[in-house]
Amino acid sequence: MDDTDTLRSLDRATTAMAATVAELDPGAPVPTCPGWDVTDLVDHLGRVHRWAEVAVRTGASPDPYPRRDTGRDLAGWYAESAAMLVSTLAERHPDDAAWSFSAQPGHGTVRFWRRRQLHETTVHHVDALVAAGALDVSHEVGPVPGVSVEQSADGVAEVLEVFVPRMLVRRVGEPPEVVVPATAPVAFVCTDVDAAWTLALVDGVPVVRAGIAADAVATVRGPATHLHLALWHRADTRLLAVEGDDRLARRLLDASLVP
Repeated sequence: MDDTDTLRSLDRATTAMAATVAELDPGAPVPTCPGWDVTDLVDHLGRVHRWAEVAVRTGASPDPYPRRDTGRDLAGWYAESAAMLVSTLAERHPDDAAWSFSAQPGHGTVRFWRRRQLHETTVHHVDALVAAGALDVSHEVGPVPGVSVEQSADGVAEVLEVFVPRMLVRRVGEPPEVVVPATAPVAFVCTDVDAAWTLALVDGVPVVRAGIAADAVATVRGPATHLHLALWHRADTRLLAVEGDDRLARRLLDASLVP
């Protein structure tokens, strides 16, 4: 994705999130995050913004992890957190080094955080919209306001490139094929933009190839936004079309590929 456009989109996404939060009851439940209310959701996202801001500004993992000022108005505190993040990201060149939780080569940059925070905000704005009754995720989910179809497709790529390896690290005590049941190549295809990837577990290591690999045993198809949100378990995976080995594809879609 274009880094400048990603930063602009993050600014729009956080502004939209702040506006949604300002209209919500802080105690309202968040159906897409069982056990959370709006305060929990906003507390999480705001602290993640501050965490990322420190990682970019200092080049180190924040210690201690940021905490919310509970004496502040929730929406105001969130807006301040987002503004701090966007400002710091704007001050740094995308290629500048920054601490990152990803062990993948090339991810220790400001560019990583621009991308990561856009997708983080998009997913949690969907949570807030569901809590507000403004979005029904029981049907096919269309584009999220302010996020292009191409950016949603990049969200799919990010799950495969960043979070699949991360989940294997987080669950290192479990067999890799249990964590990421891609025991044969499975392709993911966006039906509304030219974007596709094939994921396979090779000797316990996830391998992502661009396009639909010739050896893919299953192909999962859906609009970019719905496919992205389905991988984050915010949209119904049953609405995605599967060709080929349906059982393997559904096992993969049902797996926890993200935290």
